Amino acid sequence: MENIASPLDLFTLLEIALEERNEAADAFDVFKQDAVMAHAPAPGEEPAITSEDAADAAAGEVDEFSAEVRDLLNSASDAELTGAYEQSGGEVGHPVAEALLGEIKRRGLGN
Repeated sequence: MENIASPLDLFTLLEIALEERNEAADAFDVFKQDAVMAHAPAPGEEPAITSEDAADAAAGEVDEFSAEVRDLLNSASDAELTGAYEQSGGEVGHPVAEALLGEIKRRGLGN
């Protein structure tokens, strides 16, 4: 008999996507520093890669996770949003709660 995993709820999916986005952002910062250091120019020469070049090269991954969060929020039903927000406890500063509250307000559900 196959073990079929149940689909994850909105709260859990957002939690995962936000964590992945944060990890990508942290890795991006390290990559940017490493790229600039690895391509340090000889005295009097222009750098082979600037921090802006490194930023552009690595930012796409962070953008992908941000887009995933937006897609999850946009595709969720009103009931899923409010249920996930209740599940979050509505804690100020909690990334999932903040993302959900922003979408709830955008849709005018809190009025």
